[in-house]
Amino acid sequence: MIVTGWKKGHFLLRRFVALSLRVRRKHAAQFFAKEWDSILIEMDGATVPVAITKTFWSSCPELRSSAIGAWMKKRGLVPWIKGKPPPMRLTPLEANRFRLGAD
Repeated sequence: MIVTGWKKGHFLLRRFVALSLRVRRKHAAQFFAKEWDSILIEMDGATVPVAITKTFWSSCPELRSSAIGAWMKKRGLVPWIKGKPPPMRLTPLEANRFRLGAD
């Protein structure tokens, strides 16, 4: 599935910017189970647990982790032009395990 970057904060103000992944609602319903409290995301051979918040299902379909932000920075995906977050591929592997890759 294609996911996009999401941020809280402003790149231009050089303040702390929280980075994460935004999942489309149709993909959330298709690839995620409501009973999961967290998922595992493989990035560069490391597996990182990422919590699924209660608001993931209603108003905030983001997967938030500092490891995701570090991964995005390492690949030069940040900063991005306002309104044009970078696309990435989140591949379901099994159960609640996924692999993140640049698209």
